[in-house]
Amino acid sequence: MARLIDLFPTPFMISRQLLDTGLVDRLRHRALESHKDDNARTGLLSHTEMIDPGEESLFVEVAETVLPEITTFGEHMLGDSFNWTVKEMWMNVLERGGSQFMHSHANSFVSGIVYLSELHPSTRTIFSRGAGGSDFVFKHDVADDKAGKYNAERWMVPEVGPGDVVLYPSYLLHGVPPNEGERRLSLAMNAIPDRLKSFGYEIGLTP
Repeated sequence: MARLIDLFPTPFMISRQLLDTGLVDRLRHRALESHKDDNARTGLLSHTEMIDPGEESLFVEVAETVLPEITTFGEHMLGDSFNWTVKEMWMNVLERGGSQFMHSHANSFVSGIVYLSELHPSTRTIFSRGAGGSDFVFKHDVADDKAGKYNAERWMVPEVGPGDVVLYPSYLLHGVPPNEGERRLSLAMNAIPDRLKSFGYEIGLTP
């Protein structure tokens, strides 16, 4: 009997309603009231300043809520238990017609998105395979082919709502398609473990 095996899968975690309504409302207010800079590619997407989660009680609360999930996710991703630190956060305001180009996050291991508003289906986060890599040079790409987890180039986050959190390896390319609905609010974060050890040497990481 033949058995198909998922070889080297990529971890991805969704935590439903991890943040309660009160905390989400306070974050929404903070996102809208904060000074924001326009995205380099469009004025319909803006970002708050980089936030040190330890400098404001609101973000301390967010970090404390999310860290247990990050710790669990990190064990799956790296195979060991670490002390994790959320080293930075920022909030995003995406207006109707705006989008976020594909990108990844440098200098971190686990990244996360906290959704702060109801999402129009057009703005569900898209994750993409990296350009190049170990795929075959030739590919089959026609209108009626059957896309699945082994050959699809993109994957869309399932329906999410306010208070939901997703965690993923920081190297994954991701973006948001053009917004066909109302204003979209989210909070992004990056996290690092306290150390990495390998065959006799150890690297310490501090934010």
